[in-house]
Amino acid sequence: MSGTMLSEMQTMGPQLSHIVPIQGRSADLARFSIVRITPELAPSLLAKKRSAGKRNAAAVNTYAQAMRSGEWVLNGMPIILSRNDVLLDGLQRLYACIDAQTPFVTVLVENVPDDTLHTIDQQRRRSFTGVLETRGVPRPAAVAGLLAKLIRYEDGTLTRGTSTPPWSRMERALEANRLEIETAVKFSFDHPARLLAESVRTPLSFMGLQADRTAIRRFLDAIAHPERFEANEPGVMIRRRLIEGRSDRAVRPHATALFAVCIKALNDTMTGKRSDAYTWSMPGQTARNAEPFPELEGYGGLRDVVKSSARKETEARLVHEAEAALTNPSVCAMTIETITPDRAEEYLAFNRGNRNIVQSHVAAMARDITNGQWMFNAQPICFARSGRLLNGQHRLSAVLEAGQPIEVVVMRGLPEEAFETYDKQAKKAPVVDEMFEEFGDKALISATAVLLWRRELKPAGQPNARPTASEVRDVIQAHPELMRLRGFARKMVRYGRSSAMVYAAYRVLRDDPTLGEVFLDRLETAANLPAGHVILRLRDRLIDLRKADQNAQIDEILGAWAKFRKNPRIPL
Repeated sequence: MSGTMLSEMQTMGPQLSHIVPIQGRSADLARFSIVRITPELAPSLLAKKRSAGKRNAAAVNTYAQAMRSGEWVLNGMPIILSRNDVLLDGLQRLYACIDAQTPFVTVLVENVPDDTLHTIDQQRRRSFTGVLETRGVPRPAAVAGLLAKLIRYEDGTLTRGTSTPPWSRMERALEANRLEIETAVKFSFDHPARLLAESVRTPLSFMGLQADRTAIRRFLDAIAHPERFEANEPGVMIRRRLIEGRSDRAVRPHATALFAVCIKALNDTMTGKRSDAYTWSMPGQTARNAEPFPELEGYGGLRDVVKSSARKETEARLVHEAEAALTNPSVCAMTIETITPDRAEEYLAFNRGNRNIVQSHVAAMARDITNGQWMFNAQPICFARSGRLLNGQHRLSAVLEAGQPIEVVVMRGLPEEAFETYDKQAKKAPVVDEMFEEFGDKALISATAVLLWRRELKPAGQPNARPTASEVRDVIQAHPELMRLRGFARKMVRYGRSSAMVYAAYRVLRDDPTLGEVFLDRLETAANLPAGHVILRLRDRLIDLRKADQNAQIDEILGAWAKFRKNPRIPL
């Protein structure tokens, strides 16, 4: 091991890092340190990133806000450098450190085998809904959705993608508005206006209850019981548009547009005004008629919490504990352990208040373990100083299912607050970057490999099974022809999803390479086909199925291919 990065840190000043003594550690295993990453040091680590590594704006924003506000927690999740000095994990945290201009304390791992990249970050991503669920908050998905929508409404970002506000911001909003949020969620779910989607109904209820309780009730009543109101009542008119959208996709409003027109209609309900129609043009779609997002009259917005002395003390304690870990190895002890089924069962006994275990994910990891594809990747199983299991329940469950041991890092002594910091950014797709550095359509081939696995290799009796990264890599290596067919898929984007087109073309050529080439050529060009030919009918049918499930598209192509093989009716 080189220890290059640690050496750089130690020359920059005192208390930037220390080497963690790892029990049970082999000489050729990774080197662990607890370090302080500064905004000045982060760029030197980012310079080591893979060429395919991309900045995730939502994750960076979340992490940066937590760092600025003093809410960052030493949670055991490491910055990982490979034996070839390539940054394997930690990209978004390093960007956030620079954006926040705030240092943070973290675990640094060096000398990790380069080929472990595909095993990193394969767990299901946690969501703020999951955090609320573990706390026992009623209707957690509705609460999380309400907070996200109203924060973006106040920030003026509802029309800019679908990013989620930083968790720390939603935490503060929930703390400051808890009673009003609980009241609004209950009001929304108790009201019979279910024709209006919950994702709009609940935040609108919160806003309406703050602005005019009588008006929001009248508005929703008109949606639920139009026979009690005049035809030009705002709520009745919104109901009419919702019903029209059920049968005609062209007039079905986008969720953001629906929220906008409901605010307009609620404003009219409060003032007694009547309009001929409720419309709103989203910026970027119809620039000539675009209009700003409407504001609800009388709505004062979410209150933001003023940090209490107890909250400030908690943040100060977390900062102190993180700094103490820089110089005192006993604060956060780390060991490399062989986790046997017996030990996994013992550790799972300390699994309290975690998210529900996803059996399909457990089964996928268990297959990797059974097939000898599990790799030591430096991501730890984490325990709080109370003994509670904070992170690692799926890996432990996979050991039980596989009945075979694995080697992992175990970290103890972390603060309880670390639980809510894991896995916030979007889940990575199974990676093929390190397999095909110069290949241009990695996402397409990865998606096609997943499709092939699900249709041909998925274990029987596991309808929700999904492949591990190792299994995706194996599919790509065993079926290199998938890569050649991406050109066909790109030409057929009008007729179906690219991954479905690649897989279907692969199946056709696998059945009969010579006749298959003719079939695919005619499917692409429609050249020299007599009226009513099976390929012409297929092209028309695929147009109808453009937004259908991938399997429906594939089945349609393979069904037409079977008929074509029996009677091509084409001059060859």
